[in-house]
Amino acid sequence: RYRGVCGRPLPLTGRFFGIGIVPENMSNENATPRDAAYWQAIYDEDDIGWDKGVPAPPFVRLLKEHPFPEGSRVLVPGCGLGHEVLFLAGLGYQVTAVDFAKSAIDGIRSRMGALPIRALQRDIFNLDEDYGGHFNYVLEHTCFCAIPMEMRPRYVEIMDTVLKSDGQLVGLFYETDAEEGPPFKTTRAHIQQHFETCFEITRMERPSDSFEGRMGKEWLVEMKKRD
Repeated sequence: RYRGVCGRPLPLTGRFFGIGIVPENMSNENATPRDAAYWQAIYDEDDIGWDKGVPAPPFVRLLKEHPFPEGSRVLVPGCGLGHEVLFLAGLGYQVTAVDFAKSAIDGIRSRMGALPIRALQRDIFNLDEDYGGHFNYVLEHTCFCAIPMEMRPRYVEIMDTVLKSDGQLVGLFYETDAEEGPPFKTTRAHIQQHFETCFEITRMERPSDSFEGRMGKEWLVEMKKRD
């Protein structure tokens, strides 16, 4: 059993009710953002307004300026249709893409061809069971803002645990004051409050190349695991 540098042992089970596969007796109407069925319904209704069809420009710029080392293993949690996943794999990185929604993972698998991608429909909150200390990088793109407030400390612990000792997290966080989500309230202070328990933030800036409609509403953040 791995544990992060956060100083708290991870629970013996990584699966929480509502963070992963919805129970068979729960209908989509009763599903919440903690349930796989909630996200699958959004795909079924073709209501994926967050999807822009291409990788986020700040990530493209960052990887051009500061590429990851050759052969790096990268986790993309809450990957959606996987535009960043395909972009990273196209650069030669070993990418693991994880999402609740079957449609999201099916979409990646239909386009990945022979690219070095492992696409998993599973609960990000039990990744520690199989991937402790496995990844060099986590690429976080609006996954954090989709997580209910009470689950965020656990999310940070999981990201810390799946990274190698010198691992890094690169995130593009969507800022919102909305109390009810998703997206749930996310501010610069929230990002610092949660991630600084396990990570040292080395860069935090407003990107000048966000998608239209997101300009001034995102934080591009680089952080590394604490020693």
